Amino acid sequence: MILTSISLKRPVFATVTILALIVLGFFSYATLNVDEWPNVEFPYVTVMVTYRGASPEQVETKITQKVEEAVSSIAGVKHIYSTIREGVSYTTIEFTLETSPATAAQDVRDKIGRIRGELPQDADEPVIMRFDPSEAPIASVVVTGNMSVRELTILVDDVIKRRLETVNGVGAINVYGASKREIQINLDKDKIAAYGLTIPEIVDNLRGENLEVPGGKVTHGDREVVMRTAGNYKTVQDFLNAPVGRRDNVQLYVANIATVTDTTEEPTSITKFNGREAIGLDIMKQSGTNTVQVVKDVKKVLEELKKDLPPGVELVLVRDNSRTIKESVDDVIFNLVLGGVLAVAIVFLFLGNWRSTMISAIAIPASIISTFFIMKLLNFTLNTMSLMALSLAVGLLIDDAIVVIENIVRHMEMGKDKFTAALEGTQEIGLAVTATTLTLVAVFVPVGLMSGIVGQFFKQFGITVAFSVLVSLFVAFTLTPMLSANYLDIAHGQKNNALGRFITWWNRHFDRLTERYSAFLASALTKRGKVAAAAVLMFIASLGLVPFLGSNFISRTDNAEFSVTVDVDAGMSVAGSSALADRLTEIIRAVPEVTMTYSVADADTIKIYTRLTEKQQRKRSDDQIIAELRGKLNAIPGVKVSVTKKAGLNESKPVTLVIRGENLDTLAEIAEQTQHVIEMTPGAVDVTSTYKPGKPDAQIRIKHDQAADLGVSTASVADTLRTMFNGLVVSQYKDGDDRFDVRIRLAPENRVSLSDLSGIYLPAKYRDSRGQTIMAPLSQVTETVYATSPSEIRRYDRQKQIQLSANLEGTSLGKFNKVLTEKLKQIPLPPGYSFVATGEAERMGESFTSIGMALALAVIFIFFVLAAQFESYIDPFAIMLSLPLAIIGAILGLLVMKSDLSIMSLIGVIMLMGLVTKNAILLIDFTKQRRAEGIDRDTALVEAARIRMRPIMMTTAAMVFGMLPLAFGIGPGAEARAPMAHAIIGGLITSTILTLLVVPVVYSLLDDGKQKYRFAKLFKARHTGPKT
Repeated sequence: MILTSISLKRPVFATVTILALIVLGFFSYATLNVDEWPNVEFPYVTVMVTYRGASPEQVETKITQKVEEAVSSIAGVKHIYSTIREGVSYTTIEFTLETSPATAAQDVRDKIGRIRGELPQDADEPVIMRFDPSEAPIASVVVTGNMSVRELTILVDDVIKRRLETVNGVGAINVYGASKREIQINLDKDKIAAYGLTIPEIVDNLRGENLEVPGGKVTHGDREVVMRTAGNYKTVQDFLNAPVGRRDNVQLYVANIATVTDTTEEPTSITKFNGREAIGLDIMKQSGTNTVQVVKDVKKVLEELKKDLPPGVELVLVRDNSRTIKESVDDVIFNLVLGGVLAVAIVFLFLGNWRSTMISAIAIPASIISTFFIMKLLNFTLNTMSLMALSLAVGLLIDDAIVVIENIVRHMEMGKDKFTAALEGTQEIGLAVTATTLTLVAVFVPVGLMSGIVGQFFKQFGITVAFSVLVSLFVAFTLTPMLSANYLDIAHGQKNNALGRFITWWNRHFDRLTERYSAFLASALTKRGKVAAAAVLMFIASLGLVPFLGSNFISRTDNAEFSVTVDVDAGMSVAGSSALADRLTEIIRAVPEVTMTYSVADADTIKIYTRLTEKQQRKRSDDQIIAELRGKLNAIPGVKVSVTKKAGLNESKPVTLVIRGENLDTLAEIAEQTQHVIEMTPGAVDVTSTYKPGKPDAQIRIKHDQAADLGVSTASVADTLRTMFNGLVVSQYKDGDDRFDVRIRLAPENRVSLSDLSGIYLPAKYRDSRGQTIMAPLSQVTETVYATSPSEIRRYDRQKQIQLSANLEGTSLGKFNKVLTEKLKQIPLPPGYSFVATGEAERMGESFTSIGMALALAVIFIFFVLAAQFESYIDPFAIMLSLPLAIIGAILGLLVMKSDLSIMSLIGVIMLMGLVTKNAILLIDFTKQRRAEGIDRDTALVEAARIRMRPIMMTTAAMVFGMLPLAFGIGPGAEARAPMAHAIIGGLITSTILTLLVVPVVYSLLDDGKQKYRFAKLFKARHTGPKT
């Protein structure tokens, strides 16, 4: 090996080369961003169009359908989702993950621009938005105290929010529960009618007052004077003197028809912290920034703000995503270090020599630290996936060094000097070690190139492992032989202490085990048919255990936090929703493990974020606590809760079923029947539907003939009613540096019930004898029809849809879907209606397909590497037989540890494909070397097995013990990571045991087949010579 020869001749060069990689790695590590998961760009684009005053049905017909038709022809569109509410349409276009988000957004912008003329003229300009995961809050803060909500709002807006926005990395801050100051002009409808004033007239007059407008400039010589019209009001009461019109040559003012109050806007939500009214702030980070660092800086600012807060006001950080990230990353790093220590301890147990152990162990820090350099170059982050890759690779990184050192020691025991033993020992094993490493690279490169969301998340995992094992190979061929030639001393015997005696005892018994294994293998080579048949039967039997495994996209984790969501009844006010939230919060806070609640209630939904004590500090799991709360909360009449846990890559409910069709009423009937079926399916809890019964709706229908006779337009009716009952901002009041909305609307006592419509008058096109506009009663041109209308319409792939979702308890997603699919077949669907499984089930199916393709590619590439090494198309099959042997242990490992099939465990199976071939390569490579020296095949196989058993068992034990901390991890998110280790450890154990027995047997069978083929070919050539 050229690298080995250079390293032995130039040890300083070899040392500084590795040191250079380590130094680069150290500096790269210090600048790597820290996040929970890899930064993935999701190509989602949302089109929002506001069409004020329009019903959901009108918005759907005039806007949503046209937007969907326009964007559906864009290349790469996967799904189109639309949500339509009163006056607004949201259409989200999901593209394939291979699509550039920037390109997707531009394509959508172009398509929408072309249809702008087809949308209603009075609709707002479409807003195009790109989805960014960083838009999710990284922290939430609440402000509470002995002040009114209005005073707290001023404190939040003027001090707290402004100060937090200056933090480097903070992108946006959303405020909930605030009650902003508002100047309200409350109209008296009777006085308006008495004076004959119209709403448009009043609005136009008010908009012409309270203004400050630039007036240009005047130049006089070399001097310049800037003019401005200063007509803004100084006090709130000045609005009473604002003119609103003239009647009979008399100027009318606001004071004649209204009162002015300095109050607050109607709340759209009410926020409470631990039952006390508060204001909440959700903090979003800028894209590409370090979550941990941003939250750290936010905490510093919060501590500074607390010092200046008024007495009695509290500022509390209620949600801190960096905490989970740090704890998860720290847990993985701890597992990495502990795994490395255990792996080194195992190596020492086998080698019994501190020097050889330390020489081997150098490969671990050298490889890991050097990998940080390539992570920096590829713009990776320190996240769960990249660090888990290093944690799982700990046992691999020492493998190459173990094999090299073990062979160097064997050559030294032959009597060779250190330099010669290091060179020849490394050269002898060099090709096999290279092949084993390349098989690992061949496995992990396809993992890093997988498609779909799983490919995006595992890209860093696969490439990190691939690069780290390549560095470990470089270390094994350079630093390991160089250090062995200079510092290895096999003559140094064991000390006569407890540790020394134990190692001596261990080696003596291991040597006895090796001799017994050699004898057993020799016997097995005489009963090859039985051994091969037994292996096949074991593999088939293990496949029979697969149905007993559950399957999930990713395992749910206990992060000591969850959210309780309740959809409130249609028509409920914000105050009513808040009262219900108080009742729910009281029940939640009665649970002893609950440490904090943070609720936001609006007219549609109640959300209660709940924190628990850490899982190490409580006896019950979060699932047990949630089950208890679910029963208590659902016992409240009319309440149906839904609980959401943060679950790794997914935060939605695992079961999501979409029902598509054209008629909303028909969909509602099917949804009701289907929801009952899901509720009756064992394991389903928190079953909810996106369908909401229509809100009470009073439709003010225009009598077109009468309206036309009087010249009253539909727009006039709509604008008048909207202004009177909903209010209209007509100006802004400036108070210092702040500006507050001035809203005009009917006085509260004039808008209590629909009977108040009777006193409303509209301007007609005719005038009376005095030239005054004739006022027509609203009842003369309209009629009131009572009905219900949908408050929300949802669409999926250009059809109306209702979505049903559910959490699972006591079963896996795969098992549940299998049962549910059979039940859904019993539900008759009209033509044009269909069920579509979306959400986690869809992602699981796509991910499993991607992993299956990666597995197939891994097997193909492994074959290519082995065929190239052995220069044979037959011999690789003997080695690749270790792959199904690993499947046996992977299945058993998952069953024993009660883990499900998930993307993590399946990636573990792919990883096994590269790991288990290492042992078989060492075995077959040494066998072929011995056969090349003239030793018969069976003897060569037995000798190879005897000599290679120690490094094989040593590397396997190092890998198993290196992964044990991950398998039994108890930190945040450990439940999601552990299945990968369970599959790998189980597969390594069975594959290693069976490889030492079955691979030699299969190799001999294949070799017999090759010999017979050659003999038959030679026999045919001799007896079918050239014809004359």
